[in-house]
Formats: sequence, C-alpha cells, structure tokens
Amino acid sequence: MVLKELLSAKAQKFDDFEDPKAFGKDDCLSCRIVGSTALTSLGGYVYFSGMQQLRAQQKVIELSKSKYKYGSRQLGIVSLSATLVGLGIYRMFN
Repeated sequence: MVLKELLSAKAQKFDDFEDPKAFGKDDCLSCRIVGSTALTSLGGYVYFSGMQQLRAQQKVIELSKSKYKYGSRQLGIVSLSATLVGLGIYRMFN
C-alpha cells in the first residue's frame, strides 16, 4: 500500500514535464530586463560603430566598382540596428 502511494506520488511529480505547456511559462522580470538591455544596447553599438567605420571608408566605397555604394551600406547598418532594438523591445514586453 505504501509502495503504491510512493509510486503514484512520483508519477504525479513528473507529469508536469510530460505536459507540453509546462515549458511555456514566462520568464522572470530580471531575465527580461537583462535580455532586452543586451539586445537594445547591441543595436546601439552596431549603429554607432558601423556608421563610424562607414564614414571612415566613405571615399574608398564611392570609388570602388562594387554595386553596393554608401547609401545601401548605410541602409544595411540602420536596418540591422533597428531590428536589434526592436527585438530588445519585444523581449521586454512579450
């Protein structure tokens, strides 16, 4: 009788892990803050350092025969940094 109760208690204890919704729980607030701060600050870093490097190489880029000129590279940096900042904001509130 006691053995049956122990086995049923063990089975109830592990039923949460077999439930697919058990792992869908929300993160704690500190995890959200750290994750969103990391993504947002990474987006800012990508923007400022990318634009600085782009300005330093502006003459070389304009004189090159590449089809990707200054404007398209600038658009790439802006879109990448905006995506990272957007992911940081999304991470905080969802």
